[in-house]
Amino acid sequence: MCSQLLLHPSMSFKLLSVVLASLLLSAAAAAAATTTSGSGNTSCAPATCGNLSITYPFSLSGVQPLYCGFPAFELTCAADAGRAYLARTFRDRLYRVLSIYYESNSFVMAVDVDSSFVGDERCHIPDFNVSSGLSLLPVNVSAAANTNLTFVYNCTLPRNASVLLQPPCARLTIGAYVLDGEGSALPPEVPRNCSSVSVPVQRSSFRNASEEPAHEYRRLIDEGFVVEWPSTTAECGACKGRRGECRFVELAFQCICSDGRPCRNSRGKLPQAASVNLELVYF
Repeated sequence: MCSQLLLHPSMSFKLLSVVLASLLLSAAAAAAATTTSGSGNTSCAPATCGNLSITYPFSLSGVQPLYCGFPAFELTCAADAGRAYLARTFRDRLYRVLSIYYESNSFVMAVDVDSSFVGDERCHIPDFNVSSGLSLLPVNVSAAANTNLTFVYNCTLPRNASVLLQPPCARLTIGAYVLDGEGSALPPEVPRNCSSVSVPVQRSSFRNASEEPAHEYRRLIDEGFVVEWPSTTAECGACKGRRGECRFVELAFQCICSDGRPCRNSRGKLPQAASVNLELVYF
């Protein structure tokens, strides 16, 4: 039930990181074995899932080899619903990719809370801090495009509080709010002894200034948030201009020419911070 999940958090951030790293390690090892075996599909031609066109730095599991993109950006496709999900996460079908903007190195994804909760079907909220759950992936949550929607629980909220969820969870009194800006005070209805979790939501999802996040929380979560990846536009664009194919091999970008061999001067290192994260998710 919802009360059990929130009263007993699923795992500490440290444990979450270990679990995620282990999953990524296993996946990368399997992908490396497939890549070196010489068998199976070797094409990095764009793939589709629903309305998404999937190409470097993303890859589609079962359709494209893992080297077609960053290992952390491998996607799985729920073909019946036309939905794409990040494959290397600590829960199956946790992060749904809604749209990809290759020209700006960004994409919109949403936490699929329907799959992360079991029991209380009325409680459509995350049970972990979403930004922390993304810390091992080579992405930044856009501060300009997003703000944090915070949920509070394990405390007593007034029955007429504006932060109360509508519709509510079945068993718990839970509130939600968005601070107006840095340093803003908590809403007066929220006691200081509350526990909390937060999820990024797009600023553009707020349709008017008087909109109550507690009443629109489902829509705000469903519309997702913007994340950015290390810039790859210039290197991949130049590769495609040479009629080459963009790949990610041995922690570096590589351009493969039409003869199947690396093009001259085709390798480039990613920014240091991104490389560190990619080492965590690749090995």
